[in-house]
Amino acid sequence: MGARRGTAGTSVTRRTVLAAAFTVAAAGGCQGAQWYPSDIGPDERVLRGAIADKERIIARYRAALGADEGPADLLETFLAHHEDHLATLRGRLPDTERPAREGAHASPSPSPSPVGAEPVDAAGLRTAEEAAADSRARQCGDVRDPALVQLLASIGACEIGHAHMLGEEVG
Repeated sequence: MGARRGTAGTSVTRRTVLAAAFTVAAAGGCQGAQWYPSDIGPDERVLRGAIADKERIIARYRAALGADEGPADLLETFLAHHEDHLATLRGRLPDTERPAREGAHASPSPSPSPVGAEPVDAAGLRTAEEAAADSRARQCGDVRDPALVQLLASIGACEIGHAHMLGEEVG
């Protein structure tokens, strides 16, 4: 296509238009965390998502244990890991947002999305652990705080370890 002639006889290329648009956007509104259109920033949004994920998987483990769906010792150990993760993640929330806790392992608030009525067996928990680990990997790419990246990566590594061990139990 080439260049187009403006009314004053000057050439305007696609590159010129894109450069101008980028300059206007950079100068006008894209100001990092100050621009984020919410009271919470992207790191806190990811943190809250990880907390909700943990609440759901804890509910699944409790349902599996209540229905005697799998090796109880192993499931209790993994449940304790998830409760520790949840407490650590909640500890990262701003001071005004932290729930009051009596003990080290507070019971989670209701899950933001319902957990099915049927208890999950060890194979289902393995799938949930794999999905959780995958979610942690994506979340690591969405946050800026290096300490939060490290925490999410560590939790994801634990979750993939759980999936592996559950796989050995199932298959």
